[in-house]
Amino acid sequence: MTEQPVSVSELTYAIKGLLEEGIGDVMVSGEISNYKHHSSGHRYFTLKDADAQISGVMWRSRTLAFRPEDGMRVVVRGKLTVYSAQGKYQIDCSAMRPEGLGDLHMAFEKLKESLRARGYFDESSKRPLPRRPRSVGIATSATGAALQDMLSTINSRFPLLDVVFRPTLVQGDGASEDIARAIRELDRAGLDVIIIGRGGGSMEDLWCFNTEAVADAIYNATTPIISAVGHETDFTIADFVADRRAETPTAAAVIVTPITADDLIVAIDDLRSNIVRIMTDNVIDLREIAESFVDGRAARRITERVLQRSQRIDDLTSRFARTISHRIHMTRQRIDHAIALSVSLHPLAPLKRGYAVVERNGHVLTGTDTLMPGDRVHLQRQSERSIVRVEETTPTTPIPSDDHHG
Repeated sequence: MTEQPVSVSELTYAIKGLLEEGIGDVMVSGEISNYKHHSSGHRYFTLKDADAQISGVMWRSRTLAFRPEDGMRVVVRGKLTVYSAQGKYQIDCSAMRPEGLGDLHMAFEKLKESLRARGYFDESSKRPLPRRPRSVGIATSATGAALQDMLSTINSRFPLLDVVFRPTLVQGDGASEDIARAIRELDRAGLDVIIIGRGGGSMEDLWCFNTEAVADAIYNATTPIISAVGHETDFTIADFVADRRAETPTAAAVIVTPITADDLIVAIDDLRSNIVRIMTDNVIDLREIAESFVDGRAARRITERVLQRSQRIDDLTSRFARTISHRIHMTRQRIDHAIALSVSLHPLAPLKRGYAVVERNGHVLTGTDTLMPGDRVHLQRQSERSIVRVEETTPTTPIPSDDHHG
């Protein structure tokens, strides 16, 4: 019996039929590599684990709520098929989500649509930010880099801004409720603007800003609120509800200091120059009038009075210029003093002297708190943040308070 050969195309289509009919729809998890978003809008990638890999394609008609990247672990849903031109099997993806975040993404989108329907994101409900804030409330972690970034930016741009800091949990159990309480407390403090935020992190880390409790607190506040959560690519429910979103905590600090101390000094200098120029022009005009009286043979008594007034204006102009210069000098001294004071009172200033901040379960420990063997704490130093476990504790003699004198 003579076997009849088949063409490559026939064999490929036979395999294609077996795969598509025999396996069909699949749901696969793996790590993305070789990701390419083609100019056509189609997405091509490889899905792999430690022992194998498979090609994947997602056509441009499929929408995604995130941006895939190499190294990201995802779950894809689609059908197994064969790309005949290269004779390889691949997954024709109909959906993709980050692995382990499916429930969070669904909860996020559900709450987002609910709040949108209730008008929480409407531009008409947004409160305008003051043009020149005099006071700002900040709600964030006492030991995070976000606080240091915001205070440093404010101190360098406009140290006269009154800052009220309310330490909050920004991650883990109870964080959402604590953030909501902080917003309500700062809202009652009569401040010009409030900043809530933290540094970047995973979706789980930022989840406390994706709750209805925080959304309600922001929406019901009377004080304008800036949301500064994570990095530029991070979006939370708080960002959508807030009156203004800042890409980073540092950007939020820039927003609340639209006029810097240097701007103020320049404005004062310009004002002084304008006033002196106007008064000098008036003196020149009066002198010309006086000279015209003389040339016109007017009464000498009137001429003398005008010239005396002109001399008096010269004297007042000089005194005024000296007074303005003195006041500018005093203002600069007050600004320099405020900068030095704000630096010395910075919550993290002791870290520069070698001290550390100890935090347990999101709370900063004070002298009255005790540690037990086995406790897991965060240690914040000037240039690093560590997680340590207590092995042993030894009682020490308390440091005398400054309020007691022998």
